[in-house]
Amino acid sequence: MSETLLIRTAKRSDLDALVGIEERCFDGDKLSRRSFAHFIKAEHSQLLVAQFSEAEEGLAGYILMLFRRGTNLARIYSVAIDPDARRRGVSRQLMQAAELAADEQGVNFMRLEVSDTNTAAEALYRSLGYHSISALKGYYEDGSDGVRMEKRISGAGRQTQSTLYYAQTTPFTCGPSALLMALAGLRPGYQIDREEELKLWRESTTIYMTSGHGGCSPVGLAVSALRRGLKAELFLSSQETPFLDSVRDSAKRDVIEVVHRQFLTELEALGVQPVYTGLSAEQLAAELGRGKLAICLISTWRLNRNKAPHWVLATGADRRHIYFSDPDHEQEFWTSEADFVDVPIALDQYALLARYGKSRFSATLLLSV
Repeated sequence: MSETLLIRTAKRSDLDALVGIEERCFDGDKLSRRSFAHFIKAEHSQLLVAQFSEAEEGLAGYILMLFRRGTNLARIYSVAIDPDARRRGVSRQLMQAAELAADEQGVNFMRLEVSDTNTAAEALYRSLGYHSISALKGYYEDGSDGVRMEKRISGAGRQTQSTLYYAQTTPFTCGPSALLMALAGLRPGYQIDREEELKLWRESTTIYMTSGHGGCSPVGLAVSALRRGLKAELFLSSQETPFLDSVRDSAKRDVIEVVHRQFLTELEALGVQPVYTGLSAEQLAAELGRGKLAICLISTWRLNRNKAPHWVLATGADRRHIYFSDPDHEQEFWTSEADFVDVPIALDQYALLARYGKSRFSATLLLSV
């Protein structure tokens, strides 16, 4: 039976009640008072609480949503109902309130994860329109399996390629990791592991001496993809050598340019010439709709406020969105793989995301079999 609830945004004065609910609902993996205080004020989250009336002391439950900055995706991080308030429709009303709040912030898709032993919760989510998008083997601390679920809040339907997710194991192997996901998506049974990740990095990076590297080259990635049996089309917004903007040392710049010319020679020998024009979001969406995958250069500024070049894998598109899998799975306690797999971003926002540096350089590597 559902009752009318007062649902509102949590305040600092709710902290004692929130911690109390957490203690009564969970045996382990609990949110701390400090975590609740963080989520109450954080820009990337929204914490809603429910009570049966303003006069009634205590809270009936809460729901915590997390937003992926710069995208149209939100995730339910936690839902907890006080034991004394259960079987009164609190969970359903909190879920509906969260979806409404997410829609008001421009979110098109909501995700969540649930243990496959929590059949009551999974049944509730399915009744609200959520459907399974992936199985999570041994996902929880107790070894139980999980299910990742998704619901379209608004906008067009989700249409993506079936690709395995691979998180980069170093700060500098985003390009190779994106290529590994593409290989696994286009060549069923392709084995991906760290040895191959590092091998691809060695093949496709513009090394300069002992002080670091100049970034994973789009041309180098194209060469590596072709050598592994994929078809490749490379779109570059200009003929400039990528990633020179941040390199001041002339000797290092010379090394990067020499390696870039070598990559171009290797690419030509494999029968491919770069197309020196940027690929628009609409053009990319059309290519993805034909079953291709794409490794795309982005600037991370709109995602995490760091101005760095980064490679992601575009896995699909619909009328309003590009979907991408981001190999840089940031290991914060509130993040989940669900925040990095097939992430929806509006076409107009993708156009702003997919350019880097003062010259707004763009690079898209289309891959197919």
